[in-house]
Amino acid sequence: MRVPSRLRSFPRPQVKPAPDPSGDWPLPPVTVYLSIGLPADAMPGGLAEIQHSLADAARRITRSGHPVHYVNGMYMPAQTRLLCVFTAESEEAVHAAVKLLRLPFVQLKAVADDQGPVPGEREPDR
Repeated sequence: MRVPSRLRSFPRPQVKPAPDPSGDWPLPPVTVYLSIGLPADAMPGGLAEIQHSLADAARRITRSGHPVHYVNGMYMPAQTRLLCVFTAESEEAVHAAVKLLRLPFVQLKAVADDQGPVPGEREPDR
């Protein structure tokens, strides 16, 4: 099967930081990763509503003078969690946006998949 040329590649998404209310643009963004606990009965239909609510809360905080942008989220059904990515002027601005929804959250300091040593590499003292 031949793939039409218009479907072979997709443009890379561009995430622009929210404008600084004082007029200096662009504001250097802080990327914040959160793990949000979801109510057990929120799935599957409620996920879109929760993501829209996160985006709305980010806009409310932005209108108050603290730029926040909800970039995206990834649902983890086994843990009933939503891993979210935000850009903002500060971590506190993101926390304020999520607190508007009254959902429990944990900030993630690092996102990595540790698979152990690379095959062929030896650990010291072994």
